[in-house]
Amino acid sequence: MRLNRRIISGVLILIFAFITSTGCGGEKITLRFASDAPDDHIVTSLNEEAAQKIEERTNGRVKVNYYGGSKLGIYESVYVELVRGTIDIAQITVPDTRDPGLAAPYLPYYATSWDEAAVLYDPDSYMSRMFAEIIARTDVRFLGWVLEGFIGTGVAIEPDNVFEPGKPKGIRLRTPESPIFRIPQEDLGYSGVTVSYADVPAVIRTKIVDGWIGGTPNVNYRWIGDGITKMYVNYLHAEATSYVMSEKSLAKLSESDRAIVIEVFEEQSRKSFKYAQANEEEYMQRLSDSGVEVIEFMPEVIQANADFIRNVTWTKLEDVLTKELIDNFRAEVEKLRH
Repeated sequence: MRLNRRIISGVLILIFAFITSTGCGGEKITLRFASDAPDDHIVTSLNEEAAQKIEERTNGRVKVNYYGGSKLGIYESVYVELVRGTIDIAQITVPDTRDPGLAAPYLPYYATSWDEAAVLYDPDSYMSRMFAEIIARTDVRFLGWVLEGFIGTGVAIEPDNVFEPGKPKGIRLRTPESPIFRIPQEDLGYSGVTVSYADVPAVIRTKIVDGWIGGTPNVNYRWIGDGITKMYVNYLHAEATSYVMSEKSLAKLSESDRAIVIEVFEEQSRKSFKYAQANEEEYMQRLSDSGVEVIEFMPEVIQANADFIRNVTWTKLEDVLTKELIDNFRAEVEKLRH
């Protein structure tokens, strides 16, 4: 009897060890990866490449099924599922309903060029650390920014005083409800009309508004098209979405596979900065070829607008983002000048 008990105990130990080892890396795991991006969007190839890299580097232990085009829901509902762990990974705009600091990536004139964006949105930057700390409270891991480009101004009617911040522009632009977008638009001299994002092409074509601030050259070309006659490239807002992953999903992976997944998304994040700049130049040319006049703000005009927004608008946004955050963002910008 003693021998049999020893044999049984030994067998049970072996079974337990096998189950434990397969659960920590031997077992194949499938992750669901959600994005709002349509098939022809700038980030789709980056996201599909991320899924491929993860499967290859984990030797098939981790498979990522990618769902673009909001197939798993719009970004607000996707984030709820990330918190629950029912969606594993996402490339989205993180909704700011849980904390106003989550709107900070769209702070107007935080970065005024691609070179500045590479510093201010670096994985080790203040913006990244702050953002990661906030979403960690919801059991979600920040894996990096996806820079899709810079948001400019697309119009059907030429504004007045377009290069002079604070002076009346004489036209109405669609504005989101978010004060991060609405307040700088008004401070620059535009009249804002609150309209949902989905209705933008229709309200421009029916002349309810004369244009909008809210799209990169890529989006203006693909989505608005001949609804606009001019596109002002003014670097007002960086279009920076996020790679984010549920901590519950990360916990399912072995330590080595977890490191691979994190590494891959950091790679794709850095790659997006170079990819976005090339894409922006391509779509500026496409807009021009289609008959839309593309006007790039000269560096001195960009700086004048940036100084105005940082002095006038950022102070107002202290009520939204807190004075502490705005003071820290000012400090980060000042570092670039020295």
